[in-house]
Amino acid sequence: MVWTRPSLRQTAAVFLLVGLVAFLARCAKQDASTYSRLRDYADTIKVVNAHEHQRWFPEHDGQALNFYTLLAHSYLQADLVSAGAPELKTEAVNQGDLEGLWKAQGPYLDFSRNTSYYSHFLAGFRLLYGFSDPSFTKANIQTLSAQIAANYTHREGWYEKAFRQAGFEIMFVDQYWNAFNTELDSRYFALVFNINPLISSISDREGLTAKDAPVQTNIYKLAEEEGRPIKTLADYLAAAGRLFQKFQEHNVVCLKNSQAYGRTLDYAPVSGDDAKALFARPSGSLSGAEKKALEDFMFHWIIEKSIACGLSIQLHTGYLAGNGNVLENSRPALLNNLFLKYPQAKFVLFHGGYPWTGEYAALGKMFPNVYLDLVWLPQISREAAVRGLDEMLDTVPYNKFFWGGDCHFIEESTGSLIFGKDVVAQVLAMRVERGFMTEDLAREVTRQIFRVNAIRFFKLKINP
Repeated sequence: MVWTRPSLRQTAAVFLLVGLVAFLARCAKQDASTYSRLRDYADTIKVVNAHEHQRWFPEHDGQALNFYTLLAHSYLQADLVSAGAPELKTEAVNQGDLEGLWKAQGPYLDFSRNTSYYSHFLAGFRLLYGFSDPSFTKANIQTLSAQIAANYTHREGWYEKAFRQAGFEIMFVDQYWNAFNTELDSRYFALVFNINPLISSISDREGLTAKDAPVQTNIYKLAEEEGRPIKTLADYLAAAGRLFQKFQEHNVVCLKNSQAYGRTLDYAPVSGDDAKALFARPSGSLSGAEKKALEDFMFHWIIEKSIACGLSIQLHTGYLAGNGNVLENSRPALLNNLFLKYPQAKFVLFHGGYPWTGEYAALGKMFPNVYLDLVWLPQISREAAVRGLDEMLDTVPYNKFFWGGDCHFIEESTGSLIFGKDVVAQVLAMRVERGFMTEDLAREVTRQIFRVNAIRFFKLKINP
């Protein structure tokens, strides 16, 4: 082999390549350290969690809790079903046959190891249980189940420990399954009024006044118990007004509308006279369009009530939990007419509007009365949350963002918070490195998202 001296051009190319590699290495190292500092800073913040569905201890009475109890109430279960798993039945979970449960669910847990649902669920156990395995297995689920059972034998002590260890200050709790309940433990929870039943019940008068109708979240039965039965639309609105008063007396922080799970977010204006005439007719005689008109009227009434009471309205937009639904019902732009009609109302849009994240950000940018909660977006797709938040920070002032977990058990809420902090730190670190903001500003944005914005916006009696 004959050696030949490299040309000046070749030598320059080599030096250029070496310099480029060194530059990229320095950038990667700096990126990592910037991210690490911001991520560590996020862990110092006592988090105001603006949306949860935590179930309090009496609701677990009579249950022998294990890993599959938490799995059944988690988002991860939907991925298992999507992969082909049978639905996880309550009876099977309560029997505690871990061998049989793994046989039915285990293969689909493995198929879901790539998803954000899986990763954030795992993250909660890493922090709270010291879980260090890379994935869930038949053997470590048995170990986790024993730990879960032991923890929930002493539920109050466990919850206090987990709540503080995760770094929460307070959680907003939406009890959609018991929407008229106002009793919560104020050490951990702030009260949210889920107004779905007020909207849907207005078009189902006969169904909800029948003798065998369910009592929970039933405004007609509640009014009867108060000695004020509902006969007319005026009666209905008076009963709804009394519920508003009850929630205000119990320090409600906001309202919640998650109706996209059952209908479109398109709420057309309907006159009081038209609503009165429709309400006077038997519900069974109403067409689908007429029932929608009554419900639309009721939500407009609620918005006006929210303005009078000084309460904001949280709105589910975008992806729908579970398996199978009408995605188009939840499109953020369907709400545009409400934002125009009610500039004095305050609306908080949820979930990044995924997959319409750009649309969601545009609404937050366009309207002073529209705010954005990153709740659940990192769990749906961590990478979509990174892309989406980067875009949102290009478009929307940072005082308009909140964060929430949207889970039923403290273990999953903890994993949700870890993912939320990871996403925010990653996006802000990238923006610092690109010269879009200083690291001091990135810290301020982090604190605003996870704490200060919610305290100010919801008028919480907590020091920022």
